[in-house]
Order: sequence, then C-alpha cells, then structure tokens
Amino acid sequence: MALLLVWHERPDDEAARAAIRRFCSLSSEHRAAWDEAKRVFRVTGVAVGADRRQRHGRVNRRQVTLGLGLMALLGVGALSGPRLWRGWRADIITGVAEVRAVQLADGSLLSLGPDSAIAVTLAPSERRITLLEGMIMCNVAKDSARPFVVATVGLTATAVGTRFEVARNAGVSRAAVEEGRVGIALDGAATWGTLGAGDWLSVETGNHSVRRGRGDPAQVGAWRQNLVTADQDTIENVVAQIARWHRGRVLIADPGLASAPVSGLFDLNDPDAALEAVVKPYGGKVRHISPWLTVLSSI
Repeated sequence: MALLLVWHERPDDEAARAAIRRFCSLSSEHRAAWDEAKRVFRVTGVAVGADRRQRHGRVNRRQVTLGLGLMALLGVGALSGPRLWRGWRADIITGVAEVRAVQLADGSLLSLGPDSAIAVTLAPSERRITLLEGMIMCNVAKDSARPFVVATVGLTATAVGTRFEVARNAGVSRAAVEEGRVGIALDGAATWGTLGAGDWLSVETGNHSVRRGRGDPAQVGAWRQNLVTADQDTIENVVAQIARWHRGRVLIADPGLASAPVSGLFDLNDPDAALEAVVKPYGGKVRHISPWLTVLSSI
C-alpha cells in the first residue's frame, strides 16, 4: 500500500519503480500481493473523483489515501481473525495501551501489557500461565510444592518465587529475569538452561534461532513505565511492541526495513513519534493511510 501511494503520486519516479520491482522480485507471493493491491485499488479508488481524473490525467493524494483506506477496511476481518480466536482461548485480555495488574488466588501478581492475552490454570501440582500474545510480568508468590510456569510459543519459563517477564511479539518469544532465577525449556527439549537477574533469552520461532544476552535488571518489563527497550532487535519486533500502544493496525510494507536491526529506548507516551524514531535511521517514513491503518516504508 505504501508502494501504491508513492507510485500514484510520482508515476515517473524511477526510484519508486525500482522499489516496486524489488518488492515483486522477492517471491511469487509478493508479486501476487502487488497485483491484488492494484486490483482492489481499481475497485475502491478509481471511481472516486473519476471526472476530475479525466480532466487532470492522474490520481491525487487524497483519492489515493481514500482508496487505500477502503482497502484497509476490506482487510479488517482478516486482521481481526487471530484476535477473535485469542479471545475464545483467553481468561484475561487487555486492550490497546492498557496495562493491567491481576492478583492470582495463590498471591502471585501479574502485570499484563497492552493487547495481551493469557490463560490461567492453578492446579494442586503446578501453576501455569499460557501467554497467547503480548507481554506479562510475573511477581511469583513462593510455593515450592507448585512451580510457576509461563508457556508461550517456542519456550517455557519455570520459577518458584521470583520476578520475570515473558513476551511474544512478531514471531519472537522472549524471557527476561528481574530478580531470582528462572529455568528455561525450548520447544522439543526438556530443559535448556537457567537465567539469572538481568539475563534474557529470545527465540525466533520461524527459524528456531536463539539469542541470549544480559542487561540492566531494572529495565526488565520497562513497558510498565511506557518504555520499550531494544538491543539489536529487528524493526519488525520493536514495531510490534509499540503497536500495542497505537490505535489501529501498524504494517511494514518493506521486508528489508522490517528485518533491519535497531537498538534504543523508545517512549510509548507518543507511539507515532516512537515509530518514527525506530525507522528514521533507515530513511523510513510513517504514513497514516486511515484512522485504522498506519504503514511504514523506506520510500
């Protein structure tokens, strides 16, 4: 959609054409997506101001933006599908920009990040939290007879009494420890190792790549103070976190931009400014296609 916007504004711009060719050359799916975007735009956008186009010979920015906004509306159902499925499975969910504290019956205190969902099972032999999406900070009440387990795609974190975070954003699962020690098991293995205060581990579930590092324990769960920290994370992952504070969907149109690394501390009190700060070092732009859709691209 970002490519369409630039192409319709500057149809003779060779840089815009080159960006489109690069996008379409990535795979047959990318080419099909481009063709579908043009087809949907013809249906939704070309009828807007047709007489004016006959007089001036081109589509103006307002017409393009309106057309793309209608395209965004067509995609709302597909984008909302996973959220509806999460809602059926979850015991506790949060909304956009909502950070919620929840006390469990065992005395443990949970903090859920925005747009997050968990399922809770408190059994005689185990306390289990399933993180379906988002982020959770756990302040675990000690109970040596009942380990406290947080499971998400790609990893499982187990503690008896400690403070730690588990997050799932853009296909990456992450665990980090503020205080104490947490046992980690990766999918397909009984155990992996142990994280101590300040340690973190992330798993990219698509290719099973594992990263481990160490940072300031005080920055674990920084989102509770409306901050996102990044340490050579991909732009896609950082944007997915910021988007939890952002009204409407945030999409990255350029795969190269999505995979670029970024480090820093980003203020979530102004999500738009945070998005701009993330993509600006790569020449990225933030475009508000409609109140429901924001697109990031490098053109």
